[in-house]
Amino acid sequence: MTNGTTHLTRLRTRMLATAYCNADLWTQRTAFLTDQAVAALAHRDPAAAEDLAAQQLAPEFLHDTQILGAAVEAGIDTSTWPERREKIQAYAREAAGLDPHFDPATEAHRLWASLRSHYPQIAAALADNLSGLPESWREDLFTPARPTLKNIPGPETAPYDPTDWEDCEACGEAQDQCRFHRGFFAGQEYQSDLVKTLLTDGVAIEHVQERHAELERLHAQTTTAPDRDEPAAAL
Repeated sequence: MTNGTTHLTRLRTRMLATAYCNADLWTQRTAFLTDQAVAALAHRDPAAAEDLAAQQLAPEFLHDTQILGAAVEAGIDTSTWPERREKIQAYAREAAGLDPHFDPATEAHRLWASLRSHYPQIAAALADNLSGLPESWREDLFTPARPTLKNIPGPETAPYDPTDWEDCEACGEAQDQCRFHRGFFAGQEYQSDLVKTLLTDGVAIEHVQERHAELERLHAQTTTAPDRDEPAAAL
């Protein structure tokens, strides 16, 4: 305890803050109803409520015997619980190997609807910015002018350990490929398809060569242009 605040007050503060601030409906309801149960206990037995709050704020690892013992005492049939837990754990282990189901059009629609709802001014500015892009925006944005390792954008912010491909904690939390590994594999597939296209399609090769030459010219003009802020040299 700090500043005379009881464990019960600290616990109720956390639960009610969770119920108020969390965006998940079930988390909100669980936190609020748990707070109401603790409050009811505090009215009947303040000492028991304070002890329960102290245990909650300093949690220890729960053993199966504790959980199953409490279930048996409550008269709950736990015969199917081991099988259910094994299925859940097996799904979590196999989830990292599942192919991601990702629809860019659906995700873009969701992001735009959320942005327009919560940040309409930013959505309007973004729409103005996108409407002003040239017809070659796809090549300009997603084709590097100089294909080197330094200027190729990464797939996403790296998770805890980006080198751990087999047991990524971020993938386990998402029960799917995390955004980093999903973006990495999507980039590999894109590069593979691009190479195959360039090897078999002469028109695509010519188009890429033209765009590369154009970007090189623009880059050269940018690097050789004089600084307007500098005064002109005296003749």
